[in-house]
Amino acid sequence: MALYDYKCDGCGVRFEQNHPMSAPPVRICPECGAEKVRKILTTGGVSISGGSAPSGPPPCATGGCAGGMCGM
Repeated sequence: MALYDYKCDGCGVRFEQNHPMSAPPVRICPECGAEKVRKILTTGGVSISGGSAPSGPPPCATGGCAGGMCGM
C-alpha cells in the first residue's frame, strides 16, 4: 500500500489516502464532496500493515551498498 497526498481545488483541503498503487486516484473530496481533487507530488510513503518496525540499524547503514558490499 502506498500513501498519497491530495488537494481539493474546490475547498482547499489537503488529505492523505492510503491505497494500492494499482488503485485509481481519489476523485471526490472527503470534506466538500467536489470532484476537484488532484494528486500532489510528494516524496512518497509506504504503509506496512501487520508487521513491526525493524530493530537496529538498516543493513546499508555502514555504507556498504556504494562499494558493492551490501547484501540487499
